[in-house]
Amino acid sequence: MNFYYIFKKEFKSYFISPIAYVVILIFNVISGFIFYALCAYYSIVSVKYSGYPYAYFTLSPQEMVVKPLFHNMAVTSLFLLPLLTMRLFSEEKKIGTIELLFTYPLKDNHIYWGKFIACLSVFLIMTLIPSLYIFILEKWVNFDKMVILNSYIGLVFLGGSFISIGILISSLTESQVIAAMITFGISLLFWIIGWVSEIVSPKYSNFFDFISLYNHYENFPKGFFDTRDLIFYLSVCFFFSFLTLRILISKKYRG
Repeated sequence: MNFYYIFKKEFKSYFISPIAYVVILIFNVISGFIFYALCAYYSIVSVKYSGYPYAYFTLSPQEMVVKPLFHNMAVTSLFLLPLLTMRLFSEEKKIGTIELLFTYPLKDNHIYWGKFIACLSVFLIMTLIPSLYIFILEKWVNFDKMVILNSYIGLVFLGGSFISIGILISSLTESQVIAAMITFGISLLFWIIGWVSEIVSPKYSNFFDFISLYNHYENFPKGFFDTRDLIFYLSVCFFFSFLTLRILISKKYRG
């Protein structure tokens, strides 16, 4: 019940301010434009190669529409999710309500997970609309529903990882701008860190490949469901959640 109180408060606060509307609008405008461009390109190529006998095997809607759409949605989330997480603790600290929050009969994990699930819920709303585009298009093009579902699951778990990073940074500073910038920087670092594996010795290349958020995400839009990727994202979420809870407890005790 205490968890639900925090969740309800945070979820409503997103839509009281314009931040949720702006982020959702920007995300869907970008995703909608990318989806339109992909569909237009697929249509042009399909007409161009319609006379070739093996074109059916080379023009896959999964490869030309679903896969690049979800990859671009992941990149767009990388840019926009820091705007959703930056206020979760920074705002509380700036206006002085963080001390009041600790005086309530609430456990620290209730406070954290209430904020986390509220932010994740906004992210689910944000990403649901572009995912529905594909099901609408299925009236004319046959898609593999499991590939779409698999891609969406991967996007949700990736978003949860970005959110856990953002909440940790938000708990460390009163400035929402600084929280957003550092969250984006760290998330981008973990997104591209796999590139380092190409220039380091084989002894360390596997490590950089393993901690790359992108390397674990790219299997989902391909239709590969690997529980190791889910376990990795869950580990990232719980690791950064653990750090945030340690910070909250230390600040609480110091206060």
